[in-house]
Amino acid sequence: MSRELLARETKEREILHKHPVPGKILSEFVIPAKEYASLTMKQGQTLRFVDMEGKQVPDVVCFNAHDLSEELNMGNTLLINKRRELVKGNVLYSVIANPMMTITGYSNELSYSYGPMCSEEVNRIRYGMACTRNCRDNFAMALSGWGFTARTIPNAFVPFMHVAVDAQGNMEIREPTSKPGDYYDLRAEMDLVVGISNCPQERNPCNGWKPTPMGVIVYEA
Repeated sequence: MSRELLARETKEREILHKHPVPGKILSEFVIPAKEYASLTMKQGQTLRFVDMEGKQVPDVVCFNAHDLSEELNMGNTLLINKRRELVKGNVLYSVIANPMMTITGYSNELSYSYGPMCSEEVNRIRYGMACTRNCRDNFAMALSGWGFTARTIPNAFVPFMHVAVDAQGNMEIREPTSKPGDYYDLRAEMDLVVGISNCPQERNPCNGWKPTPMGVIVYEA
């Protein structure tokens, strides 16, 4: 291994573990910029996102591992929590109102939970561009092994995303405030299939105009 590669891997590990994990690490990896991943979780395990370079957001969706028709539902999540901005202790609910994941901790509390993800169609309308990388297609590729397509992906929960809402209700996407090493933890409340899109959006401030890698750790207390 070259000295340069060793130094890069050492720095990556330092950022990934800037905030110690309160439990046993089961798996860890880094999703490259604009890419995606999928994984399974057992009830009680925790999914940690780690922003490797700062100002990057991960979109996450989940499904009941024993009944894939039971999917994350952000409408139910906001209604039951009675909040638009979710915080530690709030729960992500399914389409039939079962608890799926609980927000158990973070070093940056910003998140987005009340709108759709970027897609080929939405990017075409907003930016007049075709064939763009987007979260909906990322999810379709990440979850194809479970039979999902771009049209069967629910709306996502997005840690670190910064959306401001003014007094008139207008929304504005702003640059995230997350820094290298910032984390966001979600505990599984049932056995889950999880899809992750390391958001590839580069035409607005969502990822600081430049998509970068995202760290992922799965651990159990």
